[in-house]
Amino acid sequence: MGLFSRGNDYDRTRILREGREAQRRGKFKKAVRCFRRILVVEPNSAELHALIAPALAGSGNEFSAWESYEYAVSACLRDKREKLALALYSDATQRMPQHYDAWKARAALQRRLGLREESGATLEAAIANFHTRATRYQRISLLRQWRELAPKNEDVKRDLSAVLLKTGQKEEALLLLAKSSDATGAPGLLRVRRSQ
Repeated sequence: MGLFSRGNDYDRTRILREGREAQRRGKFKKAVRCFRRILVVEPNSAELHALIAPALAGSGNEFSAWESYEYAVSACLRDKREKLALALYSDATQRMPQHYDAWKARAALQRRLGLREESGATLEAAIANFHTRATRYQRISLLRQWRELAPKNEDVKRDLSAVLLKTGQKEEALLLLAKSSDATGAPGLLRVRRSQ
């Protein structure tokens, strides 16, 4: 018997059941081990990637989790199962709240499906997770995307301006505030003056 043969102990149904039970109990590392045993035999199974992604996220392996989420979402979109793809992205953002790509992909898919308000709500929820110095550039990117969806939202403009100022992008920040003052009159002008 070769090194990579399935052997007598390979029982897909039993291993899958054990993996699901381990995941349900929060034993993510055990669940990952079970699901990986099956993935060795079925590396292109979108169903297994959808199962292993939450377990990988739960065990702290966000990089591999995101790869599996992406694989499963791609398969869903190929099969025209957009709702399931969106559910997978939603799960990814819940399990990995500081994973920028997950939020960005979720908002983009919502926009693609014509769910502009939901996309804006996703971006708003995402921004709350990117408030440290190390995540300022991700916050800027998310705020810019939200601004595209809601160009008249003054809070978004002010927040974007504030983060731009903190990253040394003063000209763009002041330009945004000036445009904001055009729309809001004297109160907006006072904010621009204070920022300057």
